[in-house]
Amino acid sequence: MALFERLSERPGDTRYRSRLLARFDPAVVARVEALERTSRSASRVMPTEGPEPLGPSGPPPEQVGVFRLVERIGEGGMGQVWRGQRADGLFDQTVAVKLVWSHLAPLAAGRFAEERRILARLEHPNIARLIDGGVLPDGGAPYLVMEYVAGRPIDEAAPGRPLREVVALFVQAAQAVQFAHGCLIVHADLKPSNILVDGEGRVRLLDFGIARLLGEEGDGVFPMTPDFASPERLEGAAPVVADDVFALGVVLAGLIDGRGDADLAAIAAKAQAPAAADRYGSVADLIADLVRWQGGFGVLARAGEGVAYSARKFVARHRWGVGLVTATILVLAGSTVAATVSYYRAETARAEARARFEQARGAARYLLFDLGDRLERQPRSLELRNEAARVSQTYLDRLARTRDAPLEVREESVRGLLRLAEVQGRPGRANLGDTKGAQKNLATAYALARDIPGAAGRLLRARARLDQAHITVMIDNDFPATERYLAEARDLIFDSAQPIPAFQRDWYAEMAALRIWQGRHAEALTAARQGLAAPTPADPREAILSAAVLEDSLAEATYYAEGSGPAIAPYRRRMALLEEAARRWPDDPTVIRQLPRARWALGTTLLDAGAFKQAEPILARGVAEARAVAEAEPDDYDAARASGMLDNAYGQALSALGRPAEAADLLARVVETRRRLMLAHEGVPIYVRDYAVAVAALGDVEARAGRIALACQRYDAADAAFAELQRSGRYAALDDGGSLKLLRQAQARHCGQGVGRRPDG
Repeated sequence: MALFERLSERPGDTRYRSRLLARFDPAVVARVEALERTSRSASRVMPTEGPEPLGPSGPPPEQVGVFRLVERIGEGGMGQVWRGQRADGLFDQTVAVKLVWSHLAPLAAGRFAEERRILARLEHPNIARLIDGGVLPDGGAPYLVMEYVAGRPIDEAAPGRPLREVVALFVQAAQAVQFAHGCLIVHADLKPSNILVDGEGRVRLLDFGIARLLGEEGDGVFPMTPDFASPERLEGAAPVVADDVFALGVVLAGLIDGRGDADLAAIAAKAQAPAAADRYGSVADLIADLVRWQGGFGVLARAGEGVAYSARKFVARHRWGVGLVTATILVLAGSTVAATVSYYRAETARAEARARFEQARGAARYLLFDLGDRLERQPRSLELRNEAARVSQTYLDRLARTRDAPLEVREESVRGLLRLAEVQGRPGRANLGDTKGAQKNLATAYALARDIPGAAGRLLRARARLDQAHITVMIDNDFPATERYLAEARDLIFDSAQPIPAFQRDWYAEMAALRIWQGRHAEALTAARQGLAAPTPADPREAILSAAVLEDSLAEATYYAEGSGPAIAPYRRRMALLEEAARRWPDDPTVIRQLPRARWALGTTLLDAGAFKQAEPILARGVAEARAVAEAEPDDYDAARASGMLDNAYGQALSALGRPAEAADLLARVVETRRRLMLAHEGVPIYVRDYAVAVAALGDVEARAGRIALACQRYDAADAAFAELQRSGRYAALDDGGSLKLLRQAQARHCGQGVGRRPDG
């Protein structure tokens, strides 16, 4: 079909016909001729791609989802692309909306669903992100909403640029393709119009719409752009890695055409060799040869040209030195030749060392980031993620200590420590509960980042301090340390000369959390409101998640300052934001983890307000969601703790609704689990507090059931745990106005002792 369409575009051009068909065996030519005979007797044909695709049966809709269509910016064999603008007022956002041709909708619906699933897995700075997708309201054509990229195709951006700059742009695109291959995804339609260069010189890869998972059986229909398709694709084979290598070779050949560089021409030729076995084995191999070219070394594409070629490359790299040798050769011929040979061997050894360095660096990055991101979505993989992060960090540390290590390697080492600390013990993310290990790595990351100059070093230092503050306030209750970390982060993030807008919301959220724990609720309210007014992240997912965190801070501060009633509205807003995120990114690990916590916060606030019947279904749903997360990853402390929080709150809801036996059974299991954690993590405040809250809640259930003596025993155990917090110096003002206040009231009412906050988890 592809050959038939290309010949149909140039009827009567016998020279073009013979040149094109000469590449294929007689069986393929015979099938093309059969199609041509059928065409002459048929009224029309249905091409996979043609120069003028059929238009939609009617005008496009004015709006798709929450996006208003503003301007048509592209058109292809499967549909149109429109520039869209968000119309719901949530925040400003420009997108690209891809609409399938209406007459192809029945054929394309499955492919669009596949494209949506594939793109959701691709998170890379050089790949345009998927934002949304669905089917038009009339039940007709499917659509995709993509990140809008303002740029020019790479073949339009290349002319006038130095050759080295052109190659650097191409390498960006190739690295994005290699990342996709690491996710077991082929692009299958690489061409200049799908490789855009924005105004900052950043390459963005578009349109994975006809990609296929490696090894996945498709429907046997594989659309393509023939001018960039390998011989195997033109013969009807399913797309594989070798086809993307071929297409990149064609793109590279077009970019360097007329530049007269024999090495680059050889690289492009090897990439687009007619036989797949003669091409580079992977895009990584193609990139490695381009890196050799950038360094002035011989390229593998010309490896068969012998010593003369290697010598020419050596001379080109060292013109001054070789010239000096030539001038001296009449006097010191023998010794000079020997020195030159030794120098050449040393240079070769340095090249090999550099290649090994880059291989180790690539392996470490793959383990830590590419594989780590993929494992995050897999159940029962937390320990493996930790091991991958630990091993990769060992590599990165060694590389960073290497003499003359590139600056970017030192940056990667710091980012690796931040990632490792996250897996070890960052609250709110899947972690192993090793907060001491996390704090140690964060301190090391901050120290290393101080030696990294410029904006990169400042950003890494700010991130390290924010992550340290998150642990010290949530887990350690070390409020003076949190104050210090946030003060240092503030100086970096809000510097008038070089602010870091991307971290401003995070800083306000951490400050609000600190003030809530300290009982300074008016200041917490101010911080939460300032955070909501701070710059919104451009990424829609990050925008929603940051808004949810700040709504939670606003609700918490409102609860303690004004009571449960006024706090219900911001808690509902937080839950609505996360439910929207769950609809748009149903497999996102962060969203999956945060949603049950939002149900816990709203449900316990409703319990405190006496709305038991409203709270029960919200908490029941949260229990199911939290247990699913915890069961998927048994090693995840954070997931286990969230599940315990929901169980604890749901048990109190059951008790309030007159189901004490169920409540007591559920809460007894929570108490025992938290008791074991407290003993295993001796002296860590969060475990002590969790146990105290759970055992006090069980006491409330026993009291409602009339078992007063047993209830008072539970209250005494909770009192002893809070006393331990006070002795350790990690007692929070939050306890006075919350759990401890409720405990004292219960003791006075039922046990004749002592003289509210909702149950805190």
